[in-house]
Amino acid sequence: MWHPVSLLLSWLAFALALQWLPTHVLFGVAAPCLVLALTLAADRSRSLLKRSRWLLVSLAMLFLFLTPGEYLPGIGGDLGLTYEGLWLAGEQLSRLLALLASLALLHEKVGTPGLLTGLYCLLGPFPWRDTTVVRLMLVLEFVDQKQQVGWREWLMAETSRTAAPESYQLPMPPLHWQDKLLIGGLLLMLMSMAYWS
Repeated sequence: MWHPVSLLLSWLAFALALQWLPTHVLFGVAAPCLVLALTLAADRSRSLLKRSRWLLVSLAMLFLFLTPGEYLPGIGGDLGLTYEGLWLAGEQLSRLLALLASLALLHEKVGTPGLLTGLYCLLGPFPWRDTTVVRLMLVLEFVDQKQQVGWREWLMAETSRTAAPESYQLPMPPLHWQDKLLIGGLLLMLMSMAYWS
């Protein structure tokens, strides 16, 4: 059983690695991520994709219609679509879909308490980690209620709760040798990627 910190750092390393992947490799990574997420974390991934639909549409529109280049033939070119815009839109959407799908898989694996535990451990040196984790806990609890709410309710989510931070308890499992080995390997990988880029 992996520690939540190890899994959260693995996801962060995956998210950073997505930025350096060539476009054709990115397409090959996004497709299996989506299939796995829709298979192993179906409800969570569908909910996440549904909540992100306007971000995905906006991103696609920006790259499709605002990227200069060679126009597509026919009606696509008449609308202002370019080969470069199509390629960049596909690249950015693939990156975001892979990120969202992998996040749904991570959340399904560790659950909300595991995510919060991992974040709490990673924010150890910072004095604001308690308030950050409690606020995130309140937001995630609010999202998990699956109620249709407006933006005013989202803004009032924190102030409408009266529970004190001391009333929340997170599981704190110990770090095992395989966790330390994975974290060390991830740090070495990130440092080598930063050095060679």
